[in-house]
Amino acid sequence: MARTLYAAAPVWAGMRHRFMTLTHANTFARYWGYRVCFLWGLSNGVAHCRFEELLSPVRGVQVINVPERELMELELACRRSKAVRFRGRLLPVYNAGTRLTVTMLAFDVDPYLSATTALEQLVPFRFRPGRPVYATPCREILRKATSFIQQHGLMRRVGIRVRVTESPADGRKPCRVQRDLNHTIRSIIRLPWYIRVFLVTDSQYIQQMLASHFHDARFLPKNFNEKHKAGYYVDRRDRLAMRTFLTEVSCLTACSRIINVGGFINEEFLYPKMISPPYNHIEGGQ
Repeated sequence: MARTLYAAAPVWAGMRHRFMTLTHANTFARYWGYRVCFLWGLSNGVAHCRFEELLSPVRGVQVINVPERELMELELACRRSKAVRFRGRLLPVYNAGTRLTVTMLAFDVDPYLSATTALEQLVPFRFRPGRPVYATPCREILRKATSFIQQHGLMRRVGIRVRVTESPADGRKPCRVQRDLNHTIRSIIRLPWYIRVFLVTDSQYIQQMLASHFHDARFLPKNFNEKHKAGYYVDRRDRLAMRTFLTEVSCLTACSRIINVGGFINEEFLYPKMISPPYNHIEGGQ
C-alpha cells in the first residue's frame, strides 16, 4: 500500500501560507517515501478560487479542491480527534510527537504550521530545500504577464511591491493606518523621480502617491473596492483581483531590481534582486 500524506492549511490561509505548508509536507514526503495530497481550501484566503484557476500543477503533488465548509469541518474534527474521515477514508491525524502511519493527515490548524513543521524536522537538515515550493501561475496568467512585461519593458524597470496588512496584531508593516502608509511612501520616494518603476500594491493611496512621484510608473489596472478609514484597498475576496495579483507577481520577476515591503509569494527566489532600505540609491537604476 502506497504511503500517503494528506496536508492542509486552515481556511483563512493565503497563498504564501499554503505554500509553506506544502513545502514542509513535500520535504517530508520526498525523504520518507510518501506521496502528497494537498487539500486546497476554496475559501476567502484565495478568493474561493480553485487551484487550477490560479496555478500550474506542482510536480509530485496531487491537489484536491475542498469547499470551505468541508475544510472547516475537517479542521474542527482534527482538533477533537486522533483520526478523521475525509471522503470515505479514515485518516490518522498527525501532530508533533505522534507516530507516523502509512496514511495520515497533517493539518496546520495554527499560524505556526506546527504539524507540517514537525514533519519537516524529521528530515535531516542537509536534505531540506533552501527555498519553498515555487508557485507557478497557470498558463493564462503567464501569457498575460509576458505580454505586459514586453509591452512596458519591465526588464529595465524597478519593481515596487507594497502589501498593506489589515490588522496591526499580525506584526507586519505597513498596516491600514495613515501614519504607516505615509512612512512607507516617504521611504520609497527618496529615489529620484526619473526612475522607471512597476508598482504592485493593494492600497489605492500608495499607488496614487507613488505614481505621482515617479513620472514613468506602470501598473496593472485593478479595482480598489474595499473602503477603509485609511483609503480604498483591493478586496481579497475578489476572484479577479487574486488572478491580477498572480499576474503582478509574475511581472515582478522580470524587473531588474525589486523593493519589497510586506512580502509576496515566491519572493525567496528573487532575493538577489531585492533592494534594502534606505532607498536613496539604486546601482544601475534607469
